Order: sequence, then structure tokens, then C-alpha cells
Amino acid sequence: MSKGTSEQKMSKVERVRSMKKYSQKAEQLQGSFTNLNKVKWVDSTEVDTSGKQYNVVDLFSGAGGLTLGFDQANYSSVMGVEQDEDAAATFERNFDEAEQLNKDIRDVTKEEVKEIIGDKTIHVLLAGFPCPGFSIAGERDPEDERNFLYQEIIRLLDVIDPWFLVMENVPGITTIDDGKAFQCILEDFEEAGYPLGVQILEAADYEVPQIRTRSVFIGNKFGVKNPYPKPVLDEENYLACDEAIADLKDEPRNPEINHEWTNHREDTIERIAEVEPGESLYDSYKDAWKRQYPGVPSMAIKENHGGVHIHPELNRCISSREMARLQSFPDDFKFEGRMKRTFVQIGNAVPVNLANHVAKALRPTLDEIQENPDAVNQ
Repeated sequence: MSKGTSEQKMSKVERVRSMKKYSQKAEQLQGSFTNLNKVKWVDSTEVDTSGKQYNVVDLFSGAGGLTLGFDQANYSSVMGVEQDEDAAATFERNFDEAEQLNKDIRDVTKEEVKEIIGDKTIHVLLAGFPCPGFSIAGERDPEDERNFLYQEIIRLLDVIDPWFLVMENVPGITTIDDGKAFQCILEDFEEAGYPLGVQILEAADYEVPQIRTRSVFIGNKFGVKNPYPKPVLDEENYLACDEAIADLKDEPRNPEINHEWTNHREDTIERIAEVEPGESLYDSYKDAWKRQYPGVPSMAIKENHGGVHIHPELNRCISSREMARLQSFPDDFKFEGRMKRTFVQIGNAVPVNLANHVAKALRPTLDEIQENPDAVNQ
């Protein structure tokens, strides 16, 4: 591979900024009326996680990226709900202390949720609700029925009765249909007793070797400000994707650790060899089959009809385990299902380190409420 002159001239920070799409929207939200008196910023690197173990429930759990981030910050998973069979199996394998409901959330009854939770206090309800209708990668259909699945979270609020909500979605949720869907979500949760703050967070700011921008909604039933983690890395110190997966490039295929990749035909390998960093193998798949830039975080990883991104050095697509590294999953987290199904699970996951910093930022406020519940408005 050879790089063009313009590619060689671009600094790391310039390259990173060229990959970001939502910096301006993130700044607008920080100072918006939406977040007035609803948000505070916490240095998550200073938080002690050795205290009380708080309980979480994860609706739309997927493989468990959100849950794992919280688990690593000394939270305990009580229950997960996921309709995808392979993702549910992955969650069950990696969170054996939690009860997993492998079903459509619309079929989950309050009675079965109550039976699982029992008398446990649920401190945080997690929900990475589906986003196809909101994403700029999709058709952005405001009438997509999956856009309204957040209402299932509201339906179950009274039986789960969480202290806090943490919900994640694509940044496009704030702009689809001229912001009408976004405002509807805010109004519905406020009516349910959980006024929401919302911030657009960049995963690379939180030790994830990937440019992956997410809308993070946080709400609580006490009327206190919702804690968000301050960025822990600046753009100059972002983690590089090639360094995150460097030790795997000479490793043979190994399904035991999900280190498997597409078995390319020889003519495909020859075509991949001609793909420059930032370019795609196919004109019709602009968000997949892209050669990654070395020295910077990867572009947002996803599974697109079997196509994932191309390795920054090798003439093949990245493996499932390499994808997992770029999502900051540890190597001992095993994904269930066939290779293509693991691609889907990993591509849909919340980056673990992003979730972990959100979890850490919440702990001081949870501790304050735990130690002095009379000091908050209930």
C-alpha cells in the first residue's frame, strides 16, 4: 500500500477531526436548554469503585457491552433482556449471575420481571434501545416501529423502579424528523418521573480505540443532576487501532477466542491490497470494507451484510476478536454463535470502556443517595 501526499501531510489530530461528524452538535447540546440544571460533569478517573456494589438491569442487552462496563465498575447484573438468540447466549455465558430473558421486550411481562428482581433495589436501569430509524447509516425513517421501543422501558419503569436510567443510542436520534422524536422521548420520560439529560459522547475520549459517537441519556427519580464522565483523553492521545490489535495480526485463526475473519478469494485479496486507508473495497458500501488508518482510532465498526472494516496493515477484513478489541472488550469475553453472528453482536455493542466511565461517574451520586437518602427529593 502507498499513501498519497495529502494523507502523509495530515497530522493525527487533523485525521481524527476529519473522522468526527457530531462535534458541533455535541457542543450545542452541552449548553442547551434541554440540559439546564440536569447535568454535572465528573472526573471518572478519580472515582473509587471499591464501595457498595450497586444493582443493574439491562433491557435490550445485546451481547452485554453496557453491562460489562458497569460490571467492571463494581455493579452487579440482576437481569438482561435480549431477543436475539446468539446475543442472549453471549450475555448468559459472560454474566452467569444474571437472569437472561431471551425474548422480544414487548412480550416481557411485569410479573416475570418482578419475579426475577424480587426485593432487590435496582440502582441503574440500562437500555441501549434499537436505533435503525434514527441512524444516518440507515434510511432514517421516523415511522420505523423500532423507534418507539423506548416506550417499553417506560412500561416497565414502575416494576423495576430504578434510581437512575442510562440509555444509549445513535447521535441521529437528536435530529431525525426535525428533532420531534427526540423531544417526544424527553417529554415521555419526564412524564414518567425521570427527567433526562442527554449528551453526545465520543467513545475515543474514554479509552476506546475507535471513533464512535453516541447519544447518552441519563435520568433519575430524585431530581438531582445527572452525572456524566469528563473526557479522559485528548485527541493527541487517542488510542490507535493498529496498536490495539497489533499482537493478533500474526496469530492464526482461532475460533476459541473468536479470532476468525472472512475467508477471502484470491482475487478479492488482490483487490483489497489496492485499497488505501479511508477507502472502501466497494463503491456501494461506503460504511464497510474500509481500510483503517494506522496511528489513529478506527472508524465506527459495524457489520454490514458480512462486510466489516479492512485491517490497517493486512489484506483481509478484521477478525471478530479484533473487532472486539476495537470495542474495548477484554479477550476473555467470548461471543457465541457463528462468525457472522459474532460480527453483528460486536458491531451493535456499546463500547465497554465508554460504559465503564459512565458507570464510574454515577457512583459518587449513588453513594450520596445511599448514605443520606433524606437529602434528596423523592
